[in-house]
Amino acid sequence: MISVRRGKLLYAGITALVFAAAIFFICLDGGEDTQRIHQHLEQPDETELGAKPQSDGLVTHLPIIEIDTSKNGKYQKIPGKAIMDEQMNTVIGVDTGDNGETDITARIRISDEPGEWHDSEAEADKESDILIHIRGNSSRAFDKPNYRIKLTEDGKPLESRKLSLLGMNESADWVLHGPFLDKTLIRNYMWMNISAEIMGYAPNVRFCELILDEEYQGVYVLMESIEVSEERVDLTEYKEGDPMTSYMIHIEPKADFDKSIETFSFYTKKLEPERQIEIKYPGDRYQTDEVKTYIKQDFSEIEQAIYSSKAGSDPDFYVDYLDESSFVDYYIIQEFVGNNDMFQASTYFYKDVRGKLHIGPVWDYNNVLDNYTTVMPVEGLLLSQNGFYRQLMKSERFVNRVISRYEELRRGVLSEEYLRSYIRETEAWLGSAVERNYTVWGYTWDWKRIPMYERRRPDVGSGETFEDVNPSSYQEATEDMLDYMISRADWLDQHIESLRQYCRTSRNADTVLY
Repeated sequence: MISVRRGKLLYAGITALVFAAAIFFICLDGGEDTQRIHQHLEQPDETELGAKPQSDGLVTHLPIIEIDTSKNGKYQKIPGKAIMDEQMNTVIGVDTGDNGETDITARIRISDEPGEWHDSEAEADKESDILIHIRGNSSRAFDKPNYRIKLTEDGKPLESRKLSLLGMNESADWVLHGPFLDKTLIRNYMWMNISAEIMGYAPNVRFCELILDEEYQGVYVLMESIEVSEERVDLTEYKEGDPMTSYMIHIEPKADFDKSIETFSFYTKKLEPERQIEIKYPGDRYQTDEVKTYIKQDFSEIEQAIYSSKAGSDPDFYVDYLDESSFVDYYIIQEFVGNNDMFQASTYFYKDVRGKLHIGPVWDYNNVLDNYTTVMPVEGLLLSQNGFYRQLMKSERFVNRVISRYEELRRGVLSEEYLRSYIRETEAWLGSAVERNYTVWGYTWDWKRIPMYERRRPDVGSGETFEDVNPSSYQEATEDMLDYMISRADWLDQHIESLRQYCRTSRNADTVLY
Protein backbone atom coordinates (compact mmCIF):
# COMPACT_ATOMS: atom_id res chain seq x y z
CA MET A 1 0.00 0.00 0.00
CA ILE A 2 1.33 3.43 -0.91
CA SER A 3 2.27 5.58 2.08
CA VAL A 4 0.24 8.68 2.88
CA ARG A 5 3.06 11.19 2.58
CA ARG A 6 4.64 9.64 -0.52
CA GLY A 7 1.27 9.49 -2.26
CA LYS A 8 0.49 13.12 -1.57
CA LEU A 9 3.88 14.38 -2.75
CA LEU A 10 3.82 12.26 -5.87
CA TYR A 11 0.41 13.36 -7.08
CA ALA A 12 0.00 16.82 -5.58
CA GLY A 13 1.09 18.67 -8.71
CA ILE A 14 -1.13 16.69 -11.04
CA THR A 15 -4.10 16.95 -8.69
CA ALA A 16 -3.83 20.73 -8.39
CA LEU A 17 -3.86 21.22 -12.15
CA VAL A 18 -6.58 18.75 -13.00
CA PHE A 19 -8.79 19.60 -10.04
CA ALA A 20 -8.96 23.15 -11.36
CA ALA A 21 -10.48 21.72 -14.52
CA ALA A 22 -12.87 19.68 -12.38
CA ILE A 23 -14.11 22.83 -10.65
CA PHE A 24 -15.03 24.20 -14.07
CA PHE A 25 -17.25 21.20 -14.68
CA ILE A 26 -18.89 21.56 -11.26
CA CYS A 27 -19.94 25.11 -12.13
CA LEU A 28 -20.87 24.16 -15.67
CA ASP A 29 -23.22 21.34 -14.65
CA GLY A 30 -24.35 22.05 -11.14
CA GLY A 31 -24.65 25.81 -11.05
CA GLU A 32 -22.61 28.24 -9.01
CA ASP A 33 -24.20 27.14 -5.74
CA THR A 34 -23.20 23.50 -6.22
CA GLN A 35 -20.72 22.44 -3.55
CA ARG A 36 -19.06 19.06 -3.38
CA ILE A 37 -16.78 18.02 -0.54
CA HIS A 38 -14.16 15.46 -1.49
CA GLN A 39 -13.30 14.16 1.95
CA HIS A 40 -9.78 13.02 1.12
CA LEU A 41 -8.93 16.50 -0.19
CA GLU A 42 -10.71 18.56 2.47
CA GLN A 43 -9.82 16.71 5.68
CA PRO A 44 -6.35 16.01 7.11
CA ASP A 45 -4.83 12.57 6.95
CA GLU A 46 -3.33 10.81 9.95
CA THR A 47 0.14 12.27 9.32
CA GLU A 48 -1.22 15.82 9.76
CA LEU A 49 -2.99 15.49 13.12
CA GLY A 50 -0.03 15.34 15.47
CA ALA A 51 0.48 12.79 18.22
CA LYS A 52 -2.13 10.05 18.36
CA PRO A 53 -4.00 9.95 21.71
CA GLN A 54 -3.57 6.94 23.95
CA SER A 55 -6.83 5.04 24.30
CA ASP A 56 -8.20 1.55 24.87
CA GLY A 57 -10.65 2.16 22.02
CA LEU A 58 -10.44 2.92 18.32
CA VAL A 59 -8.51 6.10 17.48
CA THR A 60 -8.64 7.18 13.83
CA HIS A 61 -8.58 10.22 11.56
CA LEU A 62 -11.77 8.90 9.95
CA PRO A 63 -15.13 9.65 11.56
CA ILE A 64 -16.40 6.89 13.85
CA ILE A 65 -19.95 5.57 13.85
CA GLU A 66 -21.01 3.32 16.71
CA ILE A 67 -24.32 1.46 16.75
CA ASP A 68 -25.72 -0.22 19.85
CA THR A 69 -28.68 -2.58 19.35
CA SER A 70 -28.89 -3.72 22.98
CA LYS A 71 -32.35 -4.11 24.45
CA ASN A 72 -33.25 -5.64 27.81
CA GLY A 73 -29.63 -6.60 28.37
CA LYS A 74 -28.93 -8.35 25.02
CA TYR A 75 -28.11 -7.40 21.46
CA GLN A 76 -30.89 -7.61 18.88
CA LYS A 77 -30.68 -9.31 15.50
CA ILE A 78 -30.75 -6.71 12.72
CA PRO A 79 -33.43 -7.72 10.17
CA GLY A 80 -32.88 -7.85 6.42
CA LYS A 81 -30.24 -10.58 6.09
CA ALA A 82 -30.68 -12.79 3.03
CA ILE A 83 -31.95 -16.35 3.47
CA MET A 84 -30.10 -18.60 1.03
CA ASP A 85 -31.08 -21.91 -0.57
CA GLU A 86 -29.42 -25.17 0.54
CA GLN A 87 -26.68 -24.78 -2.08
CA MET A 88 -25.94 -21.22 -0.82
CA ASN A 89 -26.32 -19.90 -4.35
CA THR A 90 -29.70 -18.14 -4.46
CA VAL A 91 -31.51 -15.70 -2.17
CA ILE A 92 -34.91 -17.20 -1.35
CA GLY A 93 -36.07 -14.80 1.35
CA VAL A 94 -35.23 -12.06 3.83
CA ASP A 95 -34.79 -12.61 7.56
CA THR A 96 -36.71 -10.60 10.13
CA GLY A 97 -35.82 -9.50 13.65
CA ASP A 98 -36.18 -11.69 16.73
CA ASN A 99 -39.88 -10.79 16.94
CA GLY A 100 -40.67 -10.57 13.24
CA GLU A 101 -39.60 -6.92 12.84
CA THR A 102 -38.49 -5.43 9.52
CA ASP A 103 -36.67 -2.66 11.43
CA ILE A 104 -35.34 -2.56 14.98
CA THR A 105 -34.67 0.40 17.25
CA ALA A 106 -31.05 1.07 18.20
CA ARG A 107 -28.76 3.90 19.28
CA ILE A 108 -26.13 5.63 17.14
CA ARG A 109 -23.09 7.60 18.36
CA ILE A 110 -21.03 9.66 15.93
CA SER A 111 -17.59 11.23 16.30
CA ASP A 112 -17.12 13.46 13.27
CA GLU A 113 -15.55 16.74 14.35
CA PRO A 114 -13.30 17.69 11.39
CA GLY A 115 -9.57 18.12 11.84
CA GLU A 116 -9.31 15.97 14.97
CA TRP A 117 -8.44 12.45 16.03
CA HIS A 118 -11.62 10.52 16.76
CA ASP A 119 -11.65 8.24 19.81
CA SER A 120 -14.40 5.68 20.40
CA GLU A 121 -13.82 6.02 24.15
CA ALA A 122 -14.40 9.79 24.13
CA GLU A 123 -17.71 11.62 24.27
CA ALA A 124 -19.56 11.47 20.93
CA ASP A 125 -20.25 14.59 18.88
CA LYS A 126 -23.79 13.45 18.06
CA GLU A 127 -26.18 10.77 19.33
CA SER A 128 -29.62 9.66 18.27
CA ASP A 129 -32.11 6.84 18.37
CA ILE A 130 -32.44 5.07 15.02
CA LEU A 131 -34.39 2.49 13.10
CA ILE A 132 -32.07 0.10 11.24
CA HIS A 133 -32.25 -2.81 8.82
CA ILE A 134 -29.93 -4.54 6.35
CA ARG A 135 -30.52 -3.29 2.80
CA GLY A 136 -29.60 -4.23 -0.76
CA ASN A 137 -30.30 -6.97 -3.26
CA SER A 138 -27.48 -9.53 -3.57
CA SER A 139 -25.45 -7.67 -0.94
CA ARG A 140 -27.90 -8.81 1.76
CA ALA A 141 -26.06 -12.13 1.72
CA PHE A 142 -22.60 -10.70 2.36
CA ASP A 143 -20.84 -11.07 5.70
CA LYS A 144 -20.27 -7.29 5.71
CA PRO A 145 -23.79 -5.89 5.26
CA ASN A 146 -25.13 -2.56 4.08
CA TYR A 147 -27.53 -0.80 6.45
CA ARG A 148 -30.42 1.62 6.02
CA ILE A 149 -30.71 4.02 8.96
CA LYS A 150 -33.48 6.39 9.92
CA LEU A 151 -32.79 8.88 12.71
CA THR A 152 -35.69 9.13 15.14
CA GLU A 153 -36.72 11.26 18.09
CA ASP A 154 -35.57 9.84 21.42
CA GLY A 155 -38.03 7.14 22.40
CA LYS A 156 -40.37 7.98 19.48
CA PRO A 157 -39.49 5.65 16.58
CA LEU A 158 -42.34 6.93 14.40
CA GLU A 159 -41.03 10.51 14.49
CA SER A 160 -38.03 11.19 12.23
CA ARG A 161 -35.18 13.46 13.27
CA LYS A 162 -32.97 15.36 10.85
CA LEU A 163 -29.28 15.77 11.63
CA SER A 164 -26.18 16.75 9.67
CA LEU A 165 -23.83 13.75 9.71
CA LEU A 166 -20.15 13.87 8.74
CA GLY A 167 -20.60 17.37 7.29
CA MET A 168 -23.45 16.46 4.92
CA ASN A 169 -26.80 18.24 4.77
CA GLU A 170 -29.41 17.45 7.41
CA SER A 171 -31.59 14.41 6.84
CA ALA A 172 -33.22 11.59 8.75
CA ASP A 173 -32.44 8.91 6.12
CA TRP A 174 -28.96 7.50 5.55
CA VAL A 175 -27.22 4.49 4.05
CA LEU A 176 -24.16 2.78 5.52
CA HIS A 177 -22.40 1.09 2.62
CA GLY A 178 -19.95 -1.65 3.58
CA PRO A 179 -17.48 -2.20 0.71
CA PHE A 180 -17.09 -5.98 0.54
CA LEU A 181 -16.93 -7.22 -3.05
CA ASP A 182 -15.13 -3.94 -3.75
CA LYS A 183 -11.87 -4.77 -2.07
CA THR A 184 -10.37 -1.38 -3.00
CA LEU A 185 -13.04 0.18 -0.70
CA ILE A 186 -13.27 3.28 -2.90
CA ARG A 187 -15.52 2.67 -5.93
CA ASN A 188 -18.73 4.17 -4.50
CA TYR A 189 -16.87 7.05 -2.87
CA MET A 190 -14.91 7.93 -6.00
CA TRP A 191 -17.62 7.61 -8.62
CA MET A 192 -20.38 9.28 -6.62
CA ASN A 193 -18.09 12.28 -6.30
CA ILE A 194 -17.00 12.27 -9.93
CA SER A 195 -20.58 11.78 -11.13
CA ALA A 196 -21.59 14.87 -9.16
CA GLU A 197 -18.83 16.87 -10.84
CA ILE A 198 -20.25 15.84 -14.21
CA MET A 199 -24.02 15.80 -13.61
CA GLY A 200 -24.49 18.36 -10.84
CA TYR A 201 -25.86 16.09 -8.09
CA ALA A 202 -25.16 12.63 -6.76
CA PRO A 203 -25.60 11.43 -3.18
CA ASN A 204 -22.84 12.79 -0.96
CA VAL A 205 -20.47 10.24 0.55
CA ARG A 206 -18.02 10.08 3.47
CA PHE A 207 -15.67 7.37 4.69
CA CYS A 208 -16.01 6.29 8.31
CA GLU A 209 -15.20 3.32 10.55
CA LEU A 210 -18.03 1.33 12.11
CA ILE A 211 -18.35 -0.31 15.50
CA LEU A 212 -21.46 -2.46 15.90
CA ASP A 213 -22.36 -3.78 19.34
CA GLU A 214 -18.79 -3.17 20.53
CA GLU A 215 -17.31 -5.14 17.59
CA TYR A 216 -15.13 -3.34 15.02
CA GLN A 217 -16.61 -3.74 11.50
CA GLY A 218 -14.05 -1.94 9.35
CA VAL A 219 -14.28 0.86 6.77
CA TYR A 220 -17.75 1.96 5.68
CA VAL A 221 -19.08 4.76 3.47
CA LEU A 222 -21.92 6.86 4.87
CA MET A 223 -24.11 7.93 1.96
CA GLU A 224 -27.04 10.24 1.48
CA SER A 225 -30.08 8.25 0.45
CA ILE A 226 -31.87 9.28 -2.73
CA GLU A 227 -34.76 11.50 -1.73
CA VAL A 228 -36.66 14.58 -2.81
CA SER A 229 -35.57 17.68 -0.90
CA GLU A 230 -34.08 21.10 -1.58
CA GLU A 231 -30.57 19.72 -0.96
CA ARG A 232 -30.92 16.47 -2.90
CA VAL A 233 -33.43 16.17 -5.76
CA ASP A 234 -35.37 19.42 -5.71
CA LEU A 235 -38.85 18.88 -7.15
CA THR A 236 -42.05 20.87 -6.85
CA GLU A 237 -43.70 19.46 -3.72
CA TYR A 238 -46.79 17.34 -4.19
CA LYS A 239 -49.94 18.66 -2.57
CA GLU A 240 -52.58 16.15 -1.66
CA GLY A 241 -55.44 16.15 -4.15
CA ASP A 242 -53.49 17.73 -7.03
CA PRO A 243 -54.36 16.09 -10.38
CA MET A 244 -50.69 16.26 -11.47
CA THR A 245 -47.49 15.64 -9.56
CA SER A 246 -43.73 15.70 -9.79
CA TYR A 247 -42.38 12.19 -9.45
CA MET A 248 -39.32 9.99 -9.05
CA ILE A 249 -39.25 6.34 -10.15
CA HIS A 250 -36.62 3.63 -10.43
CA ILE A 251 -36.07 0.30 -12.18
CA GLU A 252 -35.29 -2.65 -9.91
CA PRO A 253 -35.28 -6.45 -10.14
CA LYS A 254 -37.03 -6.72 -6.76
CA ALA A 255 -39.37 -3.76 -6.46
CA ASP A 256 -42.06 -3.35 -3.83
CA PHE A 257 -45.25 -4.58 -5.51
CA ASP A 258 -47.43 -2.05 -3.67
CA LYS A 259 -45.33 0.82 -5.03
CA SER A 260 -44.91 -0.52 -8.57
CA ILE A 261 -46.54 0.58 -11.81
CA GLU A 262 -46.87 -1.26 -15.11
CA THR A 263 -46.15 1.19 -17.91
CA PHE A 264 -45.92 1.00 -21.70
CA SER A 265 -42.47 -0.64 -21.56
CA PHE A 266 -43.80 -3.38 -19.31
CA TYR A 267 -46.72 -4.32 -21.55
CA THR A 268 -44.61 -4.19 -24.71
CA LYS A 269 -41.77 -6.16 -23.05
CA LYS A 270 -39.24 -3.41 -23.67
CA LEU A 271 -38.47 -3.33 -19.95
CA GLU A 272 -35.80 -5.87 -19.08
CA PRO A 273 -37.28 -9.25 -18.01
CA GLU A 274 -38.09 -9.62 -14.31
CA ARG A 275 -37.70 -5.87 -13.78
CA GLN A 276 -40.26 -3.48 -12.34
CA ILE A 277 -40.73 0.26 -12.04
CA GLU A 278 -41.21 1.48 -8.47
CA ILE A 279 -42.44 4.91 -7.36
CA LYS A 280 -39.98 6.68 -5.05
CA TYR A 281 -41.80 10.04 -4.88
CA PRO A 282 -44.46 10.98 -3.85
CA GLY A 283 -44.03 8.91 -0.70
CA ASP A 284 -46.14 5.99 0.48
CA ARG A 285 -48.93 8.01 2.08
CA TYR A 286 -49.63 9.89 -1.15
CA GLN A 287 -49.50 6.92 -3.53
CA THR A 288 -53.23 6.81 -4.16
CA ASP A 289 -54.75 5.13 -7.20
CA GLU A 290 -55.08 8.57 -8.79
CA VAL A 291 -51.40 9.42 -8.24
CA LYS A 292 -50.25 6.05 -9.55
CA THR A 293 -52.48 6.40 -12.61
CA TYR A 294 -51.08 9.86 -13.39
CA ILE A 295 -47.46 8.70 -13.11
CA LYS A 296 -48.17 5.57 -15.13
CA GLN A 297 -49.83 7.55 -17.93
CA ASP A 298 -47.24 10.33 -17.96
CA PHE A 299 -44.24 7.99 -18.04
CA SER A 300 -45.96 5.74 -20.59
CA GLU A 301 -46.46 8.75 -22.86
CA ILE A 302 -42.71 9.43 -22.69
CA GLU A 303 -41.91 5.77 -23.37
CA GLN A 304 -44.24 5.69 -26.36
CA ALA A 305 -42.46 8.73 -27.82
CA ILE A 306 -39.02 7.21 -27.24
CA TYR A 307 -39.95 3.82 -28.68
CA SER A 308 -41.84 5.29 -31.64
CA SER A 309 -40.81 4.88 -35.28
CA LYS A 310 -39.70 8.54 -35.32
CA ALA A 311 -36.45 7.44 -33.67
CA GLY A 312 -35.10 6.30 -37.02
CA SER A 313 -36.07 9.38 -39.01
CA ASP A 314 -36.31 12.44 -36.74
CA PRO A 315 -33.07 13.33 -34.88
CA ASP A 316 -35.06 15.56 -32.50
CA PHE A 317 -37.70 12.94 -31.65
CA TYR A 318 -36.83 12.94 -27.91
CA VAL A 319 -36.15 16.60 -27.15
CA ASP A 320 -39.66 17.51 -26.00
CA TYR A 321 -39.62 14.68 -23.46
CA LEU A 322 -36.11 14.17 -22.09
CA ASP A 323 -33.57 16.41 -20.39
CA GLU A 324 -30.88 15.85 -22.98
CA SER A 325 -27.80 16.74 -20.94
CA SER A 326 -28.70 14.33 -18.13
CA PHE A 327 -29.13 11.43 -20.57
CA VAL A 328 -25.86 12.30 -22.32
CA ASP A 329 -23.83 12.55 -19.11
CA TYR A 330 -25.43 9.50 -17.51
CA TYR A 331 -24.63 7.34 -20.52
CA ILE A 332 -21.00 8.48 -20.67
CA ILE A 333 -20.39 7.77 -17.00
CA GLN A 334 -22.00 4.33 -17.04
CA GLU A 335 -20.32 3.30 -20.29
CA PHE A 336 -16.95 4.55 -19.06
CA VAL A 337 -17.05 2.45 -15.88
CA GLY A 338 -18.87 -0.49 -17.47
CA ASN A 339 -21.91 -0.40 -15.19
CA ASN A 340 -24.12 -3.24 -16.35
CA ASP A 341 -26.85 -2.21 -13.89
CA MET A 342 -27.96 0.58 -16.23
CA PHE A 343 -31.66 -0.03 -17.00
CA GLN A 344 -31.33 -3.28 -15.02
CA ALA A 345 -31.26 -2.08 -11.40
CA SER A 346 -30.79 1.12 -9.36
CA THR A 347 -31.72 3.23 -12.40
CA TYR A 348 -33.57 6.37 -11.30
CA PHE A 349 -35.62 8.96 -13.19
CA TYR A 350 -37.27 12.14 -11.98
CA LYS A 351 -39.61 14.67 -13.56
CA ASP A 352 -40.82 17.95 -12.18
CA VAL A 353 -44.48 18.57 -12.78
CA ARG A 354 -43.63 21.27 -15.34
CA GLY A 355 -40.36 19.86 -16.68
CA LYS A 356 -38.80 17.10 -18.74
CA LEU A 357 -37.69 13.65 -17.63
CA HIS A 358 -34.20 13.48 -16.13
CA ILE A 359 -32.24 10.28 -15.64
CA GLY A 360 -30.53 9.97 -12.27
CA PRO A 361 -29.37 10.43 -9.63
CA VAL A 362 -26.71 7.76 -10.01
CA TRP A 363 -26.64 4.96 -7.47
CA ASP A 364 -24.48 1.93 -6.63
CA TYR A 365 -21.02 1.81 -8.15
CA ASN A 366 -19.95 -1.19 -6.08
CA ASN A 367 -19.48 -3.45 -9.10
CA VAL A 368 -18.14 -1.07 -11.74
CA LEU A 369 -14.70 -1.25 -13.38
CA ASP A 370 -14.80 -5.03 -13.79
CA ASN A 371 -15.76 -5.86 -10.21
CA TYR A 372 -18.60 -8.19 -11.22
CA THR A 373 -18.63 -11.85 -10.27
CA THR A 374 -18.21 -12.47 -14.01
CA VAL A 375 -15.53 -10.65 -15.98
CA MET A 376 -16.64 -7.41 -17.71
CA PRO A 377 -14.86 -6.93 -21.06
CA VAL A 378 -12.63 -3.92 -21.68
CA GLU A 379 -13.72 -3.68 -25.30
CA GLY A 380 -17.12 -2.88 -26.70
CA LEU A 381 -19.92 -0.34 -26.48
CA LEU A 382 -21.33 -2.33 -23.63
CA LEU A 383 -24.41 -0.24 -22.81
CA SER A 384 -25.35 1.63 -25.99
CA GLN A 385 -28.35 -0.65 -26.56
CA ASN A 386 -29.69 -0.68 -23.00
CA GLY A 387 -33.18 0.68 -22.38
CA PHE A 388 -33.88 4.12 -23.87
CA TYR A 389 -30.37 4.29 -25.31
CA ARG A 390 -31.18 1.77 -28.05
CA GLN A 391 -33.55 4.41 -29.41
CA LEU A 392 -31.53 7.51 -28.55
CA MET A 393 -28.50 6.20 -30.43
CA LYS A 394 -30.60 6.29 -33.62
CA SER A 395 -30.51 10.09 -33.38
CA GLU A 396 -27.52 11.75 -35.02
CA ARG A 397 -28.10 14.74 -32.75
CA PHE A 398 -27.85 12.62 -29.60
CA VAL A 399 -24.80 10.69 -30.80
CA ASN A 400 -23.01 13.93 -31.69
CA ARG A 401 -23.75 15.29 -28.20
CA VAL A 402 -22.37 12.13 -26.57
CA ILE A 403 -19.16 12.16 -28.60
CA SER A 404 -18.55 15.87 -28.08
CA ARG A 405 -19.24 15.69 -24.34
CA TYR A 406 -17.08 12.57 -23.94
CA GLU A 407 -14.12 14.29 -25.56
CA GLU A 408 -14.67 17.34 -23.35
CA LEU A 409 -14.76 15.25 -20.16
CA ARG A 410 -11.65 13.32 -21.17
CA ARG A 411 -9.78 16.63 -21.01
CA GLY A 412 -11.07 17.18 -17.45
CA VAL A 413 -12.54 14.95 -14.76
CA LEU A 414 -12.32 11.80 -16.89
CA SER A 415 -8.70 12.38 -17.90
CA GLU A 416 -6.22 9.67 -17.04
CA GLU A 417 -4.17 12.08 -14.91
CA TYR A 418 -7.13 13.13 -12.80
CA LEU A 419 -8.44 9.60 -12.28
CA ARG A 420 -5.00 8.17 -11.43
CA SER A 421 -4.39 10.88 -8.87
CA TYR A 422 -7.88 10.46 -7.41
CA ILE A 423 -7.31 6.76 -6.75
CA ARG A 424 -3.81 7.21 -5.32
CA GLU A 425 -4.71 10.14 -3.13
CA THR A 426 -7.81 8.43 -1.75
CA GLU A 427 -5.84 5.26 -1.07
CA ALA A 428 -3.17 7.30 0.67
CA TRP A 429 -5.67 9.30 2.73
CA LEU A 430 -7.32 6.14 4.07
CA GLY A 431 -3.93 5.15 5.47
CA SER A 432 -3.98 2.65 8.33
CA ALA A 433 -7.79 2.29 8.14
CA VAL A 434 -7.27 -0.10 5.20
CA GLU A 435 -5.12 -2.41 7.32
CA ARG A 436 -7.62 -2.27 10.19
CA ASN A 437 -10.44 -3.14 7.79
CA TYR A 438 -8.62 -6.24 6.65
CA THR A 439 -7.88 -7.44 10.16
CA VAL A 440 -11.60 -8.30 10.07
CA TRP A 441 -12.19 -9.07 6.38
CA GLY A 442 -8.73 -10.29 5.34
CA TYR A 443 -9.96 -13.86 4.89
CA THR A 444 -11.63 -12.72 1.64
CA TRP A 445 -8.23 -12.48 -0.05
CA ASP A 446 -8.33 -16.30 -0.21
CA TRP A 447 -10.94 -17.08 -2.88
CA LYS A 448 -11.29 -20.66 -1.57
CA ARG A 449 -12.66 -19.32 1.73
CA ILE A 450 -15.56 -17.37 0.25
CA PRO A 451 -18.78 -18.75 -1.31
CA MET A 452 -19.31 -18.85 -5.05
CA TYR A 453 -21.60 -15.79 -5.11
CA GLU A 454 -18.77 -13.67 -3.65
CA ARG A 455 -16.07 -14.84 -6.07
CA ARG A 456 -15.12 -13.42 -9.42
CA ARG A 457 -15.51 -16.19 -11.98
CA PRO A 458 -13.19 -16.54 -14.99
CA ASP A 459 -14.62 -16.48 -18.50
CA VAL A 460 -15.37 -19.94 -19.83
CA GLY A 461 -12.69 -20.89 -22.33
CA SER A 462 -10.36 -18.04 -21.34
CA GLY A 463 -7.81 -20.32 -19.70
CA GLU A 464 -7.91 -18.16 -16.56
CA THR A 465 -8.44 -19.65 -13.11
CA PHE A 466 -10.19 -18.38 -9.97
CA GLU A 467 -6.76 -17.48 -8.66
CA ASP A 468 -6.09 -15.35 -11.74
CA VAL A 469 -9.23 -13.21 -11.44
CA ASN A 470 -9.55 -12.84 -7.64
CA PRO A 471 -7.11 -10.34 -6.08
CA SER A 472 -5.01 -11.61 -3.20
CA SER A 473 -4.00 -8.23 -1.70
CA TYR A 474 -5.15 -4.63 -1.44
CA GLN A 475 -2.35 -3.55 -3.76
CA GLU A 476 -3.46 -6.07 -6.36
CA ALA A 477 -7.12 -5.02 -6.07
CA THR A 478 -6.35 -1.33 -6.66
CA GLU A 479 -3.96 -2.10 -9.52
CA ASP A 480 -6.56 -4.35 -11.18
CA MET A 481 -9.13 -1.55 -10.97
CA LEU A 482 -6.71 1.05 -12.29
CA ASP A 483 -5.51 -1.16 -15.16
CA TYR A 484 -9.08 -1.90 -16.26
CA MET A 485 -10.06 1.76 -16.07
CA ILE A 486 -7.11 2.94 -18.19
CA SER A 487 -7.60 0.16 -20.73
CA ARG A 488 -11.32 0.86 -20.94
CA ALA A 489 -10.72 4.59 -21.43
CA ASP A 490 -8.11 3.93 -24.13
CA TRP A 491 -10.54 1.66 -25.99
CA LEU A 492 -13.34 4.23 -25.81
CA ASP A 493 -11.00 6.99 -27.01
CA GLN A 494 -10.35 4.97 -30.15
CA HIS A 495 -13.91 3.76 -30.72
CA ILE A 496 -16.36 6.36 -29.33
CA GLU A 497 -16.95 7.55 -32.92
CA SER A 498 -18.35 4.10 -33.75
CA LEU A 499 -21.55 5.14 -31.96
CA ARG A 500 -22.36 6.73 -35.31
CA GLN A 501 -23.12 3.28 -36.73
CA TYR A 502 -26.46 3.33 -34.89
CA CYS A 503 -27.69 6.56 -36.50
CA ARG A 504 -26.28 6.06 -39.98
CA THR A 505 -28.89 5.03 -42.51
CA SER A 506 -28.12 2.37 -45.06
CA ARG A 507 -28.91 2.55 -48.78
CA ASN A 508 -32.47 1.78 -47.78
CA ALA A 509 -33.43 5.19 -46.43
CA ASP A 510 -35.56 3.88 -43.58
CA THR A 511 -33.12 1.21 -42.37
CA VAL A 512 -30.86 1.78 -39.40
CA LEU A 513 -27.74 -0.31 -38.89
CA TYR A 514 -27.39 -2.03 -35.48
